[in-house]
Amino acid sequence: MLLESQLLSKVLDENNFLVTRQFNINESDFGQQKPVYEFIKEYVKEYGETPDYRTVVGKFDTFDYQPEVRDTFAYLCKSLKSTVTKRSTYELLQKEAKDNFSKMGGTEFVNWMANEVLAIQKVANSSQTTGTNIATNGEERKDWYKENKEQRSYSFIPTPYESLTGWLGGGFELGDYILLMAFTNRGKSWIASQIGQTAWRHEFGVLHYSPELSKKQQTYRFETLDGHYNNVDLRRGQLENEEEYLEYLDGFNENNEAPYIIKTMEDLPEGLTCDTIEADLQMNPNVKMVIIDGFNLMVHGKGQNLRNNMTATSRRLRQIFGKYMVAGLVVHHTKASAETDGSKEDEDGARVVQPPKLTDYSETIAPAQDCATGLTFDQMDGVGMISIEKAREPSVGELLKLNCQFNTGYIREAVATDQF
Repeated sequence: MLLESQLLSKVLDENNFLVTRQFNINESDFGQQKPVYEFIKEYVKEYGETPDYRTVVGKFDTFDYQPEVRDTFAYLCKSLKSTVTKRSTYELLQKEAKDNFSKMGGTEFVNWMANEVLAIQKVANSSQTTGTNIATNGEERKDWYKENKEQRSYSFIPTPYESLTGWLGGGFELGDYILLMAFTNRGKSWIASQIGQTAWRHEFGVLHYSPELSKKQQTYRFETLDGHYNNVDLRRGQLENEEEYLEYLDGFNENNEAPYIIKTMEDLPEGLTCDTIEADLQMNPNVKMVIIDGFNLMVHGKGQNLRNNMTATSRRLRQIFGKYMVAGLVVHHTKASAETDGSKEDEDGARVVQPPKLTDYSETIAPAQDCATGLTFDQMDGVGMISIEKAREPSVGELLKLNCQFNTGYIREAVATDQF
């Protein structure tokens, strides 16, 4: 079989038998070339390296050596696994099904057939991704570590706040699911927008879904945070520093390689779905951060059970963020009772700023379970606070105090001299 010969020829040429273990290839995956595989395996076990291809050719007349195979090991191994599945199906239909058809009753035969097909299906599906055999991939892991040293600045997106970036071990890691949860109307969308603006200024492409706002409204928020132009005056066309603003806009042109793509209500006539997000990521491979401002505003599939549908959406988002290696920020609100039940007042009767807990989730706990980083936020009269509720780093419980002036785009980490 050509595929078997190609894989074994590449193993010999590159002296890399251990790659077959990495992709979980074994004797049962070979038909015609099974004796060749077993010989190479024993040779490596005894001598610590693969034999010369001429040794193998001289020993096995059936081995059709293929020099300079250009296909990757990943492709060859996955193709071989797929062929094995096809062969198992053929053998099932040609022999076992024929024999059992004459031996079994109708119901018994149908049940046997269904179980056998299901078993083959499971193997076929699992073969699509072979996983990683860490027992054999030491060299690959050395390369990972070297890449981490060389590309750390490209693997973490810094937050807008120095302390938060430090507490999270460098910021938001690509591939991670980040949850930002807050009470209603406390400014969580402003925080999400600033996170996106900061990512873009560090040359990470951003895909920002804001189903609740119009395209102009979301763009004006970006300009307020990025250039500190009064948000109310922007929307009214009454900026006092109009000439400065127009000059500022000259910097947004084709020279900017990192995109900042906004999708709002005009772009989502049928709502925001996971399929839409995945399609957008396929079309924009230079995007490294996805912001979903309103988990509850997504379309969560059909059916009467909203909680189950939302759970399925959250699980799918986690897979999408990992598959496309983007940092995914999901914005969600707490349940309505969380704020009133936990509300506290100071001695002057003013409401105390107190971020919610992840247990204050609304509708479904899935986003809190699925996220790698869980942040909660609260704000009142310009005093803001972010709490780290979930993180890989030992920083859970840290509180970041902020000064929030949303209308002028200043959301800054408070210093020790600020009054709270």
